Amino acid sequence: KKSVQELSLQAEDGFVLKVVQLEELLDVRHSVFVIGGAGTGKTQVLKSLNMTYKNMKRKPMMIDMNPKAVTANELFGCINPATREWKDGLFSTTMRDLANVANESPKWIVLDGDIDPMWIESLNTVMDDNKVLTLASNERIPLIPSMRLLFEIGHLKYANLSTVSRAGILFINPADLGWNPFVQSWIDQRELQSEKANLIILFER
Repeated sequence: KKSVQELSLQAEDGFVLKVVQLEELLDVRHSVFVIGGAGTGKTQVLKSLNMTYKNMKRKPMMIDMNPKAVTANELFGCINPATREWKDGLFSTTMRDLANVANESPKWIVLDGDIDPMWIESLNTVMDDNKVLTLASNERIPLIPSMRLLFEIGHLKYANLSTVSRAGILFINPADLGWNPFVQSWIDQRELQSEKANLIILFER
C-alpha cells in the first residue's frame, strides 16, 4: 500500500490485491499475461510492484517496449542477405544485456502491445521450460532465473492455445477498480484546498 501511495495512486483493496496476485504469479511463472482493457490499471499494477521491490532495496530493472512498433526482424534480429552480416534486434539486445547482469535483482521485459502470431511464435522457446531465445544466427540467449517476461495486452484473440498454456494470466476487470480512484487521484493533484473540497462534493452528487 505504501508503494501505491508513493505513486500518487489510491490504495484500493481490489488494486492492491492485483499487485499481490502479480507477485504470486511471478514466483511460479517466468512469463505472465496481464490482460485488461485500456484504463483498467495494467501499467500501474506493474509500476506498483516495481516500486515495492525498490522499497525492499531489491534494485529491480524494468524495460518496456512495444513489439508492434517494429517488424519481427527489427525485434529479434536478422541476417543481411547481401553481406551475410548479423544485425541484432531490439528484444534480443535487451534480453542479452539483462542476462549479462550478474546480480539477483528482479529483471522484467515488458511487451506492451497486442499479441501477434508474427512475433509471439518466436518466443515459444523462451516461454516454455527451455527458457532460451534461439536467434537466426544460431545464438542462444538464456532467460536467467531472475528474469521475467510480462505481456501487457488487451485480449488473447490472436494467441494460440500453445502460447497461452505457457504463461500465467492476471486478468484485470474494469469493474474491479471503477471510476472513483481515478477521480480521487485527479482531485489530489489540485493545489487549492477549496477546489478539492468543491470537486469532492460535485462528484459525490
